[in-house]
Order: sequence, then structure tokens, then C-alpha cells
Amino acid sequence: MARLGVVSVVQAIVNDLRDRIFTAELSPGTSLREVELAAHYEVARPTAKAALENLVATGLLTRNAHQTARVRRLTSEDVIDIYRTRAILETEAVRILAATCHAPSAASVANDEITALQDATPIQIVEPDIQFHRALIDALDSPRVRTFYEQLTDDIRLCMAQVQDAILLSTERIATEHRRLLDLIAAGDADSAVEHLERHLDNAGHRLAEHLVRDVLE
Repeated sequence: MARLGVVSVVQAIVNDLRDRIFTAELSPGTSLREVELAAHYEVARPTAKAALENLVATGLLTRNAHQTARVRRLTSEDVIDIYRTRAILETEAVRILAATCHAPSAASVANDEITALQDATPIQIVEPDIQFHRALIDALDSPRVRTFYEQLTDDIRLCMAQVQDAILLSTERIATEHRRLLDLIAAGDADSAVEHLERHLDNAGHRLAEHLVRDVLE
């Protein structure tokens, strides 16, 4: 029982650090030291170390041998790869869903939330946007695909935390493109739905990558 208690404390720290990373409270490149984390959360140093190791394993932190852990900073090349991988998974999901004209209701709900956020900041759009795309994956009812996609959503959140003030696409455009995708799925037009989604992801990915390149040059 004691061991389970330690694990739950570690997970609580992990969850809090994830929230702080995704809201950009802990910006890319921020160092996280075991001693400081232990003091901040009032836990033993091994507990803080375990939390850091968890986040390193999931890719949110980076750490070389004997070096301090840091919040991962994504490059433009990372972004292109993330969005290319998303496209592989999501377009296949869309093709399968269109075969049965099944436009997930959860995706519509998420898009309604995006539509209602006309005056929101870019970072506020991230979660409902992720929920929209994840609804396409969830509709496949495949635990393995869902688990793999969850890693990608962490990368996407990390991307957006890194460019939190950048307006890459308008809220109206995002919602409109999402609605069009759902209409194509519902109509059973798999080829057009896949083509539409590919354009949607390619545009978003390249805009994000270009923004990261500008940040580096500046």
C-alpha cells in the first residue's frame, strides 16, 4: 500500500507539470531540477526524480546523461513530422468513417465549442481542436490506435504552447473546415474527405513550422 501511495504522488506531480508545460507557464527550454521540484511540491527527491523521468520518457522533457531536465523545444522539422504522422492516422480514420457515413457526434460537439470561442486566444482553441481530431480517432474504437495518437496530442499541445500568442489560423476558418470535413464524412465521400483533411493538416503544420523558423531567426 505504501508503494501505491508513492506512485500516486508521482502521478500528481506529473499531471501538474504537464498542465504547466501546456499552458506555457513552463516555457520551452526551462530547466527542471530534482532538488527544486522536491522543495516546490514538498516531496522526497526520489519522488521528484521519478516524475521527471516519467516526463522524459513521454518526450515532454529532454535530458542527456548527468544533465538537468528541460522542457522540450520543438523544431520546425519536428512539427512537419508530427503533422505528417497525424495525417497518416487521421486520413485513414476518415476513410473508414466515411465508408459508413459515420460523422462522430463528439467531433460536432467539439467544433461547436470552437465556434463559440470567436474571441478566444489561440491557446484556448487548442483543447477543443484536439478534441475534434481525437473524436475521429476514438470513433475507430481501437485502444492501440488511441494510445498511439495520445502521444501525438501531447506533441501538438507542446507545439501550441511554444507559439501560444501566434494566430496561425482564424477560429472561424478552423470551425468551417471542420464542418466541411464532417459533411463529407456524413455524405460517404471518402476521397474528398481525405483530400480536405490532408489540406487542413498540411496548412496548419506548415504555418506552425514557419512560425518556429521565424522565432529562431529573430
